[in-house]
Amino acid sequence: MTVDYDFLNKIRQIQVVKNSMSRTIKDLLNEFQSTKIRIPDYQRSFVWDLDKQRRFIESIFLQVPIPPIFLLEKYEEVEGEERMIYEVIDGVQRLTTLANFESGKLKLSGLERLQDLNQAKLSQLPLSIRDFFTTKQIDVICIQSDTNPDVQFEVFCRLNQGSVSLNAQELRNCMFHGEFNDFLLDCSRNITYQELLKTFPKFSKPLDGKPDKNRMQDAELILRFFTLHEYYNPELNRYPEPRTATLNAYMREQTHKKEIDSSYLWALQKKFEKAILLVKDVFYPHHYRSFLKKSDKVYFTRALNQSIFDIQMLSFLEYESEIVHKHKEVIRETFIDLCCYDDDFISAISRSTNTKVTERVSIWRQQLVSIFENPEPYYKKLGLKKKLFNEHKICDRSGIAITSLDDADVYEEQICHRISLKGNDILKPREISVSFRRSKNSKVSFFIANQSYEADNLKQCVEIVLDFIREGMKSEDNEYDMQRIQSLAFCGGPSKLSELNKPGGKVPNCFIPINRDENVYFSMGGFNETVQRLTEISDLFTFMQPFKIN
Repeated sequence: MTVDYDFLNKIRQIQVVKNSMSRTIKDLLNEFQSTKIRIPDYQRSFVWDLDKQRRFIESIFLQVPIPPIFLLEKYEEVEGEERMIYEVIDGVQRLTTLANFESGKLKLSGLERLQDLNQAKLSQLPLSIRDFFTTKQIDVICIQSDTNPDVQFEVFCRLNQGSVSLNAQELRNCMFHGEFNDFLLDCSRNITYQELLKTFPKFSKPLDGKPDKNRMQDAELILRFFTLHEYYNPELNRYPEPRTATLNAYMREQTHKKEIDSSYLWALQKKFEKAILLVKDVFYPHHYRSFLKKSDKVYFTRALNQSIFDIQMLSFLEYESEIVHKHKEVIRETFIDLCCYDDDFISAISRSTNTKVTERVSIWRQQLVSIFENPEPYYKKLGLKKKLFNEHKICDRSGIAITSLDDADVYEEQICHRISLKGNDILKPREISVSFRRSKNSKVSFFIANQSYEADNLKQCVEIVLDFIREGMKSEDNEYDMQRIQSLAFCGGPSKLSELNKPGGKVPNCFIPINRDENVYFSMGGFNETVQRLTEISDLFTFMQPFKIN
């Protein structure tokens, strides 16, 4: 890898802007008590036991080096004037212990090296000893407010690598607290939503003395739902990848609004409430769960599947609640069918889930369209299944006992156990809509810079697009462009791309060369996934615009 002179400029753009200083304990406590230094509501609660607090105080008397306290510089408006404050990023336990010792809440005992201080409070010590303690200095590092927001988030992450480090949503709660964060927390307390989540072990109420496994993941799911809904591009039929950076960007966008329109929040809340009510109506108690088909059994999983959460929450929003309720039986049945037999759907909800949001939601939406436009075949099939199941609960193909209606299916007017059937047996005879999904062998029409093109298959389309990019890069900064291309997850060398595909020594056929000299390739996925990847790589270059695949 070549590191050029521009590398230092890049570092300067992303490095932490900070001030380092030493403050006396007296000054720190004065600012803490005056609320200039604050422990915000979103920070973790005080968890040090008495022994840890006493050992910390003894360490200060012994002048044992202690880690610095990290503060984040912020500004608040008070009576029309801006006031600088500092929020504690790392150091809550130490500051609180100092405050407890000063106020008399903490009495020293059990000290090994300074036994003369046992049973003493700070106020009971001679003035000279008190001054000796309060004039001791503690290192403080202040992260300035003009530090890049993404870097601020990274600071939180790196400072919270302890035994109980903050998760992504707890960090967002730190970074982006305000009206929108409060709105998310209010939504997470919705009674129906809590009823849906409490069926999952990690969202159940913890026993006394046990840690809470939820840790704001209920709020993160809602943030995920809003982010996908708000960032959806209807023209391209494309959802963003719900990665940490994407959720952060949406959260930051909402937080930085000077004033959030109450009607906007009201509309989001109504969409959220509609989604959870319909999910409960159609899928409860098997909501947000995948239906797995193994060689010897079929069953709903216990754990919450975020991919299933995506499709169930997003897909009902465009329909009237009454029509969804009317067809809820066949909607649920069709969902189980997809989980059992549709390889594209199974892949989209189980592997590389962040990159396949558009694919899984599109597959599910097409099924809903098919149901609502022509429900009769679905009801006919379900009715026959119920009739045959009630008559006898033995698979006509394998002789296996069928213990529940979910385990059962119908093929050629016979009652069958789902494990005895394959996707090819079921999907086509049942006329479930699969034609909307194009394969890699389908013809593709597309536009580059207002010019129309035709390709016999998807691979040929990729090759044409990459040829166009190579040609356009000749007059550009090729080295910089190649760096940008390789920053994409699906572009790079074989070793990098093997993580997206099956590992192997040779370059698979799905890797198409972008630059053979530099061993850079483009990795194809499924049809929809590859279309999304072509759009992303084309977005890097103005000479490719407008770019669209029909």
